[in-house]
Amino acid sequence: MSLVGVAVAVTTTVLVAGQTPAPEPPDFGRDVMPILETNCLRCHNTAKQEGGLLLESFDDLMKGGDTGAPIVPSDADSSPLIRQVEARAKPKMPPKTDLRPEEVATLRAWVAAGAKYSPTRRVPLDEKVPAIAQTGSVLAEIPSVAFSPDGRELVAAGYKEIKRFVLADGRPQPATSSAIAGLADQVRTVAWSPDGALIAAGGGTPGAFGELVLVDAATGAVRFTLEGHRDYVYHAAFSPDGKRLASCGYDKLVRLWDTTTGKPTGVFREHTEAVYAVAFNGDGTLLASAAADRSIKVWDVASGLRLYTITEPTDAVLTLAFRPGTNELAAAGADKRIRVWTIDKAAATPVRNVLAHTATIIRLAFSADGERLASASTDRVVKVWDAANGKEVRVLGGQSDWAQALAFTPDRRRLAVGRYDGTLTLFDAATGKRVSEVIVVAGSSNRELARVDR
Repeated sequence: MSLVGVAVAVTTTVLVAGQTPAPEPPDFGRDVMPILETNCLRCHNTAKQEGGLLLESFDDLMKGGDTGAPIVPSDADSSPLIRQVEARAKPKMPPKTDLRPEEVATLRAWVAAGAKYSPTRRVPLDEKVPAIAQTGSVLAEIPSVAFSPDGRELVAAGYKEIKRFVLADGRPQPATSSAIAGLADQVRTVAWSPDGALIAAGGGTPGAFGELVLVDAATGAVRFTLEGHRDYVYHAAFSPDGKRLASCGYDKLVRLWDTTTGKPTGVFREHTEAVYAVAFNGDGTLLASAAADRSIKVWDVASGLRLYTITEPTDAVLTLAFRPGTNELAAAGADKRIRVWTIDKAAATPVRNVLAHTATIIRLAFSADGERLASASTDRVVKVWDAANGKEVRVLGGQSDWAQALAFTPDRRRLAVGRYDGTLTLFDAATGKRVSEVIVVAGSSNRELARVDR
């Protein structure tokens, strides 16, 4: 290259480098949808759908309502939604409040940039935390386990996978374990649909995005990816009829999904801290949510409205469950107590309040017949209770680590216990004896851990 050519190249580079880069257009999932959820969704959800307009997803927004499409891509001035939020057209939206100027500017900029859909961006973990090379073998924690409705299979949450175990006579069968792989990070929650056709799995990367999928149990293929949570998903639960899935996470949100379409059907936003657990009542009309804000909220599923808030817990509430066959709700958490209420649309009536463990309670699980309640704590003890009277029935002490995951087989004969150290054990629920060590630490010298009682 000649000296003249070099000079031209250098000059061009300097000019380009000196230019101010064009601002990045707003992202639908990150910037636009939160504005709609906060200000518009209460009137434009599946239950209400005022003006025929639904705003639960990008497709809903672009489809429009009774008066047509509210968005004209690339033309903010002609878009009815922009004109209404700027009070340049009637009716003004929202009708009783005003969006903040920066929110209006975000909506306008998104429409002007083409009103494009952008899926949730999955931020690689090494963009948040520097990668640290693993120097030894280690088992991934097991935060959640679930039995299939027929009791023939057990699934466990793993690192980037769902572990599956085929059972016979309540024991895992040799060479039948498998995994559903391809998930982004640690799976935090697993659940079976009541008909056994779907497995829900949630997790994600903390501080980056929440992952939630519905997996076809027969094929192991992901049927739907449910996008919406913007931080770690802690828990998911199917409605009794299997038509809805509720989920919650560190983004302080509770979300509802249609399991036949994978579309969102509602979002509940009133918790002020991370939401750790959700549960439907027996007929699926009510949903309870537990959070770090020391509260339990009870929601009407059809309308999406909060009916009331239970504020008796004195610390973070980490787990809850409805007792099958009753309208009783049990909840527990950092204050070490198991509290039980009878729940209806009007109020929660206290039934009992038991100091159950010497440390934080991290999991509750009822048997399918509603006769037994299992609890697990950071005191490394699992307890089984008579659910009818709250009396302690059995103590499974000496756990090798925190028991984060609990589940009874449908016939109540076995209790699965998954731990923070990655081990998984099946206990005889009646006697408390170990039936099978499903996952053990390789080469473990812990004889108690490796023992199977006959």
